[in-house]
Amino acid sequence: MTAPAPIRPRHPQWGLPRTPARLAVPLVAGLLLAACGPSPVDMVEHPVTTTPSRVAGEELQRSAEPDESCAAEPVPAEFAGAGQRRVASEGQVPDRVEVPRSPERILALGAGAVDVACALGLQDLVVGTSGLPRDADVFLPHSLVDLPDIPIPAGVAPGEVAAAARDLRPDLIVLADTPGRDPAVARELSEVAPTVVYDADVLRWTDATESISDAYGRPRAGGDVLLDVIDRARATTARTTPSDTQVSLVSIVGDTGDGVVTQDPDTLGSLMLEAVGAGRPPAQRTREGERIPPLPESPALGDELDGDVIFTVLGGSPESEEIARRVFSSDRWLELDAVGARRMFVVDRAVWEGAGPVAARAVLEDIANSINGIAPDG
Repeated sequence: MTAPAPIRPRHPQWGLPRTPARLAVPLVAGLLLAACGPSPVDMVEHPVTTTPSRVAGEELQRSAEPDESCAAEPVPAEFAGAGQRRVASEGQVPDRVEVPRSPERILALGAGAVDVACALGLQDLVVGTSGLPRDADVFLPHSLVDLPDIPIPAGVAPGEVAAAARDLRPDLIVLADTPGRDPAVARELSEVAPTVVYDADVLRWTDATESISDAYGRPRAGGDVLLDVIDRARATTARTTPSDTQVSLVSIVGDTGDGVVTQDPDTLGSLMLEAVGAGRPPAQRTREGERIPPLPESPALGDELDGDVIFTVLGGSPESEEIARRVFSSDRWLELDAVGARRMFVVDRAVWEGAGPVAARAVLEDIANSINGIAPDG
């Protein structure tokens, strides 16, 4: 049953980890591979497209299937017996927390915590959420999206957050450590149920996945989920040879003069493009999530928004579609080579600025389905 709640606050943006030893190489350096696959020319002649709906006059490329995103069955808890066990908790004292070996009522306060619960098939154990993006239902099922929402904006009394949490009777709370959050929130929540805080830094979603999975009593399964993302990234590289294509990633926003900017490199979509070795226009090049200057022999040419293909991130506010209509009809936009070649694809902000393995899988599927294709003619 859906509980009335205030509008969800803007969620933090998360990306790949800085470099946990066993994952950074496979997800970044290790996937910049030479692979066999169809050429961009072949794919343009035989395009692969997904076109479930239209937005701002353009087809929306949406590969995620919300009702199929979560594991169908819950991954079994990995620690036998009743009682509790100790797990690490980020940025607080004590730095280890006693949690149930097999939690049964999870309060997932952070988009990453919700995403990982979905990946592990624990969606039926989640009793409330926080931090989900506005359009989370494009890749998460309503069984998660429609749960009671406990927003934790700056300025809200920690006691009020704890009171809302207490009404949901959780036996485990997992809380995103986001910039500006009052440290007292975690202390107050710990009076309600064992509270584990995970690092929600924008570049560390794989670290967060491991921490959250451990809190849920499924650390090995969390590692398996990340290995699955690595396998899918490798398959995407082999299937589409993205290094052959300069991929422009832009964002429709309402706070700039012309309504469109190059996408922040510290977002899941940008970092997954990096992980599969996609070529990027000189003005958009990144390394380990950080913008790097163009090489002297590869000066930026033309509009920084342009590339062989453009992924356009859209959504997140009621005004985004109207802003996109203005952008898509502007002279600057219509003069981009990729737009003229019908190689511009609109993708969901909730997915491409996601926070966990379920969103990462959806980004990879969007890349695989569109990067070498052409968009349907309006």
